[in-house]
Amino acid sequence: PWYVMLLRSFLQVECGLARRQITLLIDQGKVFVNQKIVESYKSELYEGDCVQIPSLEIDKAFHFGGQNVDKDPALVLFNKPKWYTCSKADPHNQVFYDLLPQKFRKYYYIGRLDKESRGLMFLTSKPELVHQFEHPSKEIEKSYLVQLDKPFDRKLKNKILAGIFEWGEFLRTKQLEKSDFWLLEITLNEGKKRHIRRIFKALGYVVTDLQRIRIGSYCLGSLPEGKWKFLD
Repeated sequence: PWYVMLLRSFLQVECGLARRQITLLIDQGKVFVNQKIVESYKSELYEGDCVQIPSLEIDKAFHFGGQNVDKDPALVLFNKPKWYTCSKADPHNQVFYDLLPQKFRKYYYIGRLDKESRGLMFLTSKPELVHQFEHPSKEIEKSYLVQLDKPFDRKLKNKILAGIFEWGEFLRTKQLEKSDFWLLEITLNEGKKRHIRRIFKALGYVVTDLQRIRIGSYCLGSLPEGKWKFLD
C-alpha cells in the first residue's frame, strides 16, 4: 500500500526541526525530495520517498510501518500545558516530550499547539494517522476555549464567521459560541499558524488563554495537564 504524509510533519517529528526553520529552508531552496527542490509548503511524501537537506546533513527515507504497533498503542491522548513547544528538540525551550515516558520519543505528534497554548494533542505510532488527522483535505474539526482581555462584542460574531482577511490569508471559523463575556468556544476545520490569535488581534482583542478541548470526535474531558491516556 502507498501511504502519504505531509513533508512538514515528517521534518518536525523525524528530524526535530521547528516549523519556522522548515519554512526558511524551503524558501532558500535547501530541501529536496528525491533530489528535486521542494517548492511548496504543502508537499507530500509517499512510501519510499527520500528527503535530503544537505546543509544539515539530513538524508532520510519515509517508510510506513517502521514501528511495532502490536506492542505500542496506536493513539495516545495528551493534555499539553502552556510553555512547552511541539518539537522533539529545542535548544531554547522545554519540549512536551519531556513530560512523557522515554518510549514516546519515537511517536509522531498530531495537533501542534504553540508554546502559549494548551490542551488536547495526540501521539501516534502510526504515521498514516498523522495524514488522516492533519491533511487539509480531511477538514477535521477542532474546538477551543478562548479567553479574551476584555468582553466580547457579540456584533462581531457574524464578521468572524464570514472570515477574517489578515496578512494575505483568509482565516475561517466554522462555529463560534459565547460562554460568558470574556470566554468563547470556537471551532475550526482548518488551522493556519496562530489562526485564532490572529483573528482576535485583527478585531482589537488579545487572547489571554487558549485551550483546545476537542479534535474530531475525541474530547479532552477531565484529563489533567501534562497527563496522557491510551486510546483504542
